[in-house]
Amino acid sequence: MLKKIFFFLIAGAALAAIAWFGYQKFTTTTTTTKFPGKITIGHTPWPGYIGLYIAADKGFFKDNGLDVDLKAYPGLAELSKDYVAGNLQGRSNLTLDAINEAHDGLDQKVVIVIDYSKGSDGIIASKNIEKFYDIKGKKVAFEAEGLEEFFLRYALNNNQISLNDIIPLNLDPQKSAEALVKGEADVAVTYEPFMGNALLESGGHKIFTSADAPGLITDVLTFRSDFVKDYPGTIEAIVNAYFRAIQFWKENPAEANSILAEYLDTPLEQVPSQLDGVYVLNKEDNRTAFTFAAGVQSLYGNMRQIGEFVHGIREKRGEIRRVDTDAMIDPSFIRKISK
Repeated sequence: MLKKIFFFLIAGAALAAIAWFGYQKFTTTTTTTKFPGKITIGHTPWPGYIGLYIAADKGFFKDNGLDVDLKAYPGLAELSKDYVAGNLQGRSNLTLDAINEAHDGLDQKVVIVIDYSKGSDGIIASKNIEKFYDIKGKKVAFEAEGLEEFFLRYALNNNQISLNDIIPLNLDPQKSAEALVKGEADVAVTYEPFMGNALLESGGHKIFTSADAPGLITDVLTFRSDFVKDYPGTIEAIVNAYFRAIQFWKENPAEANSILAEYLDTPLEQVPSQLDGVYVLNKEDNRTAFTFAAGVQSLYGNMRQIGEFVHGIREKRGEIRRVDTDAMIDPSFIRKISK
């Protein structure tokens, strides 16, 4: 009898030990998903990133137990190169760039829709062109195979015009604007601040802007997929800090604008006009953006359309592989904070 009691006691103790160690393993796995080191997020200075700037400046990332460094880059090409090389955990990104990076082999996830352009990108024309249809047969300056070409094709298609109906000049956005001023181009596809300066100097006007296609030109926050998988707690904390910053901006616009002016190295009085050209999405907007729909204001619809554009360009170079843009989107973090 005593042997039986002893046996059950030993068995019970063993089961308790197994349960305890199993519990310890479970809790360790589910509660230590925050990255222990410095998290570097790359960006190019842009008014739409006001949420990131506030979160860093006001210590909202630190409040969530994170050491976040916002690393500024002078241009998108350098930023993308560093990101693909693995020198950054995440970056503020254009959906177009994110898809190109995926084609180049980077596995990443979109976790927040930051903003979309609502007038800061545009197609501007000289005085002799009254309406969009008049660009047929005219010299149009734009950067080929990039965002400007995608934007131009969208506008042309909306007006039943083909790319073959214009005379293309392959110039970057700044030089496109300069070409319009010099009379070397009749039309330029560009963005602020180049657009505003060119309009002042040339006396030209806008014939199509991103305000005519809300959601088409979209900025997102992306992180490398392995980082998201290994440290979901970190991503959740970043998302929470970010939307806390967006709320701070709404409640304290004057202080928020001062923070933005410092990050952009621009006069404070110019900040409101720069913000006018972008629409920064809040939590509710993100909930909508992360739902399935065909239109460009759905992240899925936006990335599918841009994915087709990018695939068409790369196919001409002999690249057959397609990128599944739906798989690049991780809605779990937005869904969690929206509950």
